[in-house]
Formats: sequence, C-alpha cells, structure tokens
Amino acid sequence: MLSRAEIERCSAWLANEVTILTPRLIIPVGRLAMAQVLPITNLTDIVGRQHRVHLAGHDLDAIPLPHPSGVSTWHRTSPGKDLLDAALQLIAGHEAFAGLIR
Repeated sequence: MLSRAEIERCSAWLANEVTILTPRLIIPVGRLAMAQVLPITNLTDIVGRQHRVHLAGHDLDAIPLPHPSGVSTWHRTSPGKDLLDAALQLIAGHEAFAGLIR
C-alpha cells in the first residue's frame, strides 16, 4: 500500500501531466487512481460510466476501469464484468479516440 506522501507526490505529477497535455479523457485504473479524480464508495457506482471531472484547472472526462490484478475477481463476475464491458465501449466511442480505433 502506498503512503500518503507517495500519493501526494503522484497527485502533483498527475496535475502537471494534465496541465501539459490537456487530455480530453483520462482512464484511472484501480481504486487508488480512481480516488485521485472521483469520490469513490463502490466500484459499481463509478465503473461503466463516463464522468466529467475538473483536474488541475481543466475539465475532462474520466472513464474508470477496475484494476486487472489477479487478486480481485470483481471484473470477472457480474456486475463487474458487465460494467467493465460498458466502460471499454465508452472508451472506444469517446471523441478522444475518434479515428484511432477501427
């Protein structure tokens, strides 16, 4: 598990990257990444949906994905599997990927 100091350092790095790149979409993978951009209580409340977030002075979309770790089976059973599929479809259809996926 990461320490608070490590999380704060990563948060500053993320803010700098968003400022430099001004992405239209971010894809936080896993609870720790999700918690940096969204209030998280339950994966079923946020996975499978597109969220508008304000990060480092920029408005952008976030489509969270569960961590693919072999430790968790959430993404292999219902409702996690269905929500993961929905999230992947949202990513594939997002304007940030227009023309990239065929």
